[in-house]
Parts: sequence; structure tokens; C-alpha cells
Amino acid sequence: MNYSHFVGLDVGKKSFDACLVSLDKELSHHTFPNTPGGIEELLHRVKQHGVEVETALFCAENMGSHVIDLCLSSYQFHFPLALECPLTIKRSIGLQRGKNDRIDARRIARYACLHYRKLRLYQLPDKDLVRLRNWMVIRDNLVKQKVSSRKLLELPRETSGLADLVTAMTFLEKQLSLVKEKISYVEQEMEKIISSNIALLTNYQLLTSIKGIGPINAIVLLCVTGNFHRFSDPRKFACYCGVAPFEHSSGTSIRGKTKTSNLANREVKVYLTRAAITAISWDPQIKAYYKRKTGEGKHKASVINAVRAKIIARCFAVIKRKTPFVTLRA
Repeated sequence: MNYSHFVGLDVGKKSFDACLVSLDKELSHHTFPNTPGGIEELLHRVKQHGVEVETALFCAENMGSHVIDLCLSSYQFHFPLALECPLTIKRSIGLQRGKNDRIDARRIARYACLHYRKLRLYQLPDKDLVRLRNWMVIRDNLVKQKVSSRKLLELPRETSGLADLVTAMTFLEKQLSLVKEKISYVEQEMEKIISSNIALLTNYQLLTSIKGIGPINAIVLLCVTGNFHRFSDPRKFACYCGVAPFEHSSGTSIRGKTKTSNLANREVKVYLTRAAITAISWDPQIKAYYKRKTGEGKHKASVINAVRAKIIARCFAVIKRKTPFVTLRA
């Protein structure tokens, strides 16, 4: 769609700056409270300039929870909204001097004006996926507590010969047991959510048919990919996870190593690493591949990264074919 006007939004926790621009000039700038009432006031200001909100593209940096009211309002009041990665906007505008909220709002508006053809409009996520994401955050926190409790138990066990530490050890063991119970409860809640949603359940069962993809890895993939609607092919997802290697060379003098980028979702990469290690142990094809490549002198980390890429390709393949993965002998 061709837009006649663009609104750049620099969103903060309590307020946001909005800059309205046309194709050739800046029309207005105002600061509003980051509330549903403030967003309504913004839309009223836009209409005062003779601009229909349906023909103006609103663009903001994806600031997580700070943009929730903005996202909900875009559906309530039917105005097009695009959320973009802050780093993408920052690196696209070139060399800049100075910074404040008004300047940032103007830069976001200009970015939307130049790149509106490739921007994707925001869509509300599936409610069950939102619930799964929240439970995953809670589970990750509990797992960290479990690891911390286990490490705390090591000290009284090592020094128990010096004094009576039974009370302290009993306290830590109860704490560890309680954390384990909470993790079990969280996993049961996630299973209930998946079981109640046919689309999630179907893809979950397909993913867990792959060696290395267990229940938690499958849930992580469903959440990150938006049940495989956010990414269209495995290469893009591999790039997002920091699995895809990139060449570093220039002319005849610069010959850097081909390596993965640090600009990636490292948490997902950790889960994929665990999946790769499990697949190397239990999948005959992957195991044979790993032994062959390491035998040829390949670095183990490089081979594990290749296994990550293979697992990603398998995940997208089973989702596309709608058939479970069949493990073949090497």
C-alpha cells in the first residue's frame, strides 16, 4: 500500500514522542503519555492535519512491553503499525550527530518513509503462544534457581566434617525440592495449553518426532517462530539464531574466517546446541556425519554448528510436509 503520511514514534516507558511527516516535510511533533488515552490524543492530532489514520503508516521501535498499548490500539482504532528492530533503524540512517526523543521520532518517521515497502504490519500474536512464552520465561528462571540451589548444597557437603550443618543442608534440599515441583507444574501447564490448541499440538508432535527435539525445545521453536508463521524458510531462521555462517573477505588482502554473526538470538542458539548434542548421541545419520567430519579434521564446534543447521532444516521440513520425521540408519 502507498501511504501519504508517516508517523515516527519514539516510545518510552511513560511517554512517547510522535513526529508526523509527509513525503517532503515534517508537519508536527508532540509528546504524549504512553497510555490508551495518549494514543487516542495522537490519532486526534493526526486527523487535525487532514490525514486519515488508515492512510498513514505508524512506525515504532520494538521496545517489548512498552509498545503493548500501541499494538492493542492499532487493532482497536484500525491504523497500520509497523514495529522494527531498533538496531536496524540505527544502522540504516548512517552517520548522525546528537540525539534526543524528538530527533529519534523524526528519524523513525524518515526510516518508514524510505522503507515502507518492505515493512511488515504488526499482527496480534496467538493468545496461546503468549501464554507459552510467559511460562517459558518462568521456567527459565526456575531452572536457574535449581542450578543455584545445587551449587549452594555443595558447600555444606564439603565442609560437613568441620561442623554440624544438617539444618542448613535440610533447608537447601527442601528449597531444591520445591523448585523442582514448580518446574514440573510449569511444564504441565504448558502441556495443557498445547493440548487445547490443535494447530500448536500438530506442529508440536511433528517437531518432537525429530531426534534431539524434546518437549522444551519444541515449545521454544513454536514460540520463537510464531508457530512457524514468522519465518518463511530455514535459512532465515538459521541466520536469526546465529547458526548461518558468513564470509569475511575483501579483495585479495582481507581473508577472514567464515563464521557466524554475534547479532543473533543466543538463547535459542543454546537450545539448538543441546538439541544437536542429543542428536549426535541418538540419531544414526547425525552420529555418522559427526564422526566423519571430525575424522577429517573439522573443529568440533564447527561440526556441531552444521548439526544445528541440519536440525533447523528438518524442523521446517516436517512442518511443511505435515508428516513426522523418519529416522534412517546411517
